[in-house]
Amino acid sequence: MSSYPTPHQSAHSPNLPPLARQTVGAVIVHGFTSDQRAIEPLRQIAHGMGFVTETPLLRGHGGHYRDLRGVRWQHWLDDIAAARSRLEQQVDQVVLIGFSMGGLLTLASAAQQPDGISAIVALAPAIRIAHPLAPIAWMARGWMPYVPMGKGVAYSDPKLAAGDESYHRLAVDAFCSFYYATRRVERMLPNITAPIFVAHSRRDRVIRPHSSQIVHDRVKSADKQLVWFERSGHALLDDCDSCEVLTHVQGFLQTRLGVGL
Repeated sequence: MSSYPTPHQSAHSPNLPPLARQTVGAVIVHGFTSDQRAIEPLRQIAHGMGFVTETPLLRGHGGHYRDLRGVRWQHWLDDIAAARSRLEQQVDQVVLIGFSMGGLLTLASAAQQPDGISAIVALAPAIRIAHPLAPIAWMARGWMPYVPMGKGVAYSDPKLAAGDESYHRLAVDAFCSFYYATRRVERMLPNITAPIFVAHSRRDRVIRPHSSQIVHDRVKSADKQLVWFERSGHALLDDCDSCEVLTHVQGFLQTRLGVGL
């Protein structure tokens, strides 16, 4: 039986007594149709550096793919805002970390509420979705509520896709809201000023690699870093470059926050 939280919950322990105030906390956000299992390597990195972590389960995720129907990107932003609020009661510095759509949403959160953000990590941020039909997916909402998800396209090594536990189908209306968010968040990027680390694989066939260049170029952060990987597909945390990706993330956080050194 899974030990992961139910939708709308975060991977923290609400029944425990309040933690003593810590220095740094991280909100770590998973991608579309996924759940906290996909970002566990990031949580482990943060935990190893002594961070308090919040890994919110975004609405519609972590259950059945039908749960996504009717969910909008504003709901996901609300889930992140709630996680940030819980964390801000415990720590002095907050880091936002996200993968894919989680990266997009952390950028949106940082742009809308920039105060108190000490650093941002955006891995394969979903600014430009690669599928050629993404711009016209709205046309299918009325007669095709769900469509299959091809998982192999996210990996350079197809054998690794066998362990992918994300939904095998997606809700078209939720995907349309996700696509709409990409356009909105791109316009919000100049509001971001916190130190930021961005990473992408040049072989990504799910989110166009140019997405990360857009983020790097348009944020107003004085301290920004963009790292490219050459072997992985979209699944940076599970594919061929995963160890190198995590090493770069840890190094960025250690240097910018002065922790875990």
